[in-house]
Amino acid sequence: MYLLILFLSVLGAWRAKAGVDLYRSRKSMANIPHPPLDGFWTGNEPTLNSAKESNAFLDLFVTWTGQYGRNILFWVGRNPFMFVSDPETLRSVATELSQFAKVGNLPNRNLFGQKIVGTSSILTGSGLRWAVKRKTMSKFFAKTNMKDVFGVCKSRLEGPILGKWRQTIKSGRQVDLHDQLAITFASFLDVLGLPEFYPPEQIAENVFKILEAIPKPHFDRWRYLFSQDKVDMTLLIRKMRNDLADAIQRRYEDAKSGEIPSHDMVGLLIQSNLTRNGTKEMSEVMTVESTVDDVMTVCLVMDNMVKQLSALYIFLEKEPEVQKKMVDELRSTEINCFDDLTQLHYTEKCLLEAMRMGPALLRGTRTYLIKRRKGTGVIGNYNITTNSIRIHFSEYVMHMDSKVYPEPKKFDPDRWSNGFNPPNFAYMPFWTGSRGCLGKHLAMMLMKLTLSVLSKNFDLQQAFDPEKPPMINQNMAVMRLINSVNMDVRPVAS
Repeated sequence: MYLLILFLSVLGAWRAKAGVDLYRSRKSMANIPHPPLDGFWTGNEPTLNSAKESNAFLDLFVTWTGQYGRNILFWVGRNPFMFVSDPETLRSVATELSQFAKVGNLPNRNLFGQKIVGTSSILTGSGLRWAVKRKTMSKFFAKTNMKDVFGVCKSRLEGPILGKWRQTIKSGRQVDLHDQLAITFASFLDVLGLPEFYPPEQIAENVFKILEAIPKPHFDRWRYLFSQDKVDMTLLIRKMRNDLADAIQRRYEDAKSGEIPSHDMVGLLIQSNLTRNGTKEMSEVMTVESTVDDVMTVCLVMDNMVKQLSALYIFLEKEPEVQKKMVDELRSTEINCFDDLTQLHYTEKCLLEAMRMGPALLRGTRTYLIKRRKGTGVIGNYNITTNSIRIHFSEYVMHMDSKVYPEPKKFDPDRWSNGFNPPNFAYMPFWTGSRGCLGKHLAMMLMKLTLSVLSKNFDLQQAFDPEKPPMINQNMAVMRLINSVNMDVRPVAS
């Protein structure tokens, strides 16, 4: 009995101290705009969970930032978080890397100890070695180099890729656009210098499975930890990395000793990994391993273009006149070289608008570090009294700012006419700063080229299930789609 009383007394004292500490913490940051709390202990968590269940998580922050300001504080239980969408604050997040640190334990790096892309790839790395690698790879991704890459990709599109599309619609005219585009973009990997280690269909299927599995530990860690899904996924990733290593090994000597063609992305990746800190040669094993990280990254990132074009047709479903105007331009414009893509004015506006309403990177996070212990930091003119705080931002939310984009929910390519140019850090489909997407010119080229070739050969019309229409999953950091993007695909009449 006495032990029970002692236990309850200690528990009560701990609870009282926790309550006092929470009250003081909230009072110290009361000057920061914030939505009303659902409860003292729960903070805003019930509202956030409700928004997740209804697939309106990011729309909730659109509402909050519209009501309370572009930079706001919200609470998940007893933990404070900042959400920022002010362009000047985002400039700091994008450029002040020492103070806004990347979060290192994100699930796309490793899945329960099995490396996916690791922490030293061209996307996830840091430090001098990463800077040297990025500088070397900029040779491939430079806009001027796209002229060489264009011809290789166009030949691939008009040959085997177009053949796969024709073969698919023979068995039935309705296809899932996302699945078919996944095979299309996976087919570009060997064009860019990687010997075919898997058929494109298998690459597309594996990438889809990996991307679907990455969020699972975050949402239900313990159930997934002991599931067969976890075992199967670990084996799939391990086998894919091993097979990829064998393919890269075959390229290693060629890349090490010979001149690398400018369109050979994998050769340049191997070459960039042959040196550490720009001078010291790495071992062959380390070079192959690092290149596997990079190519796995490319495989996953290529899927962003798949999602982006799929989202374009989701938005166009409600704008048939816009779709007709875009297709008419695509069919009437001859694309024989890279510079011809600049003639696709309306198509580019449609892509810019699709990337505004459905950016591939929906949201991100950083940790804001207060430099002096127990000091105060400043985010958007607001004092932060904790030693560090997690910062959240969202390209989707900033792209829905009605002050910058009138009628933000309307798909309107014409908003990009008459020299419209959003303020800096108010439109970032490819992020920006030193962490900006290296492959943005390649992405835009491949998306325009794919639209051009497909439109000249097929009529694509939306055939969405009215009971299960496709939509963007707002609970993910990187775009995922809910439901199939069904399209009726018919050959264009001669």
